Amino acid sequence: MQYDYHNLKEDTLFQLVKANDELAYRELFDRYKELLFRHAYRMTQDSELSQDIVQDVFLVLWNKRATIEISQSLEPYLIKSIRNKILDYFSHQEVVEKYRVDILSFVEEGISYTDDFLLEKELAAMIEHEKSKLSPRTREVYELNREQGHSYKEISALLSTSEKTIKKQVHNALRILRTKFGSFFFF
Repeated sequence: MQYDYHNLKEDTLFQLVKANDELAYRELFDRYKELLFRHAYRMTQDSELSQDIVQDVFLVLWNKRATIEISQSLEPYLIKSIRNKILDYFSHQEVVEKYRVDILSFVEEGISYTDDFLLEKELAAMIEHEKSKLSPRTREVYELNREQGHSYKEISALLSTSEKTIKKQVHNALRILRTKFGSFFFF
């Protein structure tokens, strides 16, 4: 059947599009491309981007023509689609910009979170190795004080040892570890 597409109503055209009529699709595109472009341009201030977004919206319309259900007229649906595409684009741009800044930071500073994590793990392993060389009692006292936050008095009561002895053991452990790693790590 041959139609005069220019004179068909929008809902009739859309039903023809749903029935795979490419000429009806072309007519809808021609009717709405300028309106949608202006709407996109107002939001983006970018002519090329606006054209791409309009084309993307119409591409989705064609690709999903069989499943799209439009309760109102087509125009509000298309305008909402344009707005959503633009919002998606800007969200994506924020992610891209964050990634770009992270990469530049890495290039400029030579720092990456992975490197920091690996260095931290390596340092922790070295500290553990040096702690393993301490006597069992000195190591236990050091860990109770420096890693678990117990006071000399609490450790003294827990281990039934004088506070003075506990203090001396912590001091000895710190002296040994400072010798290996410097005072920066064990203040």
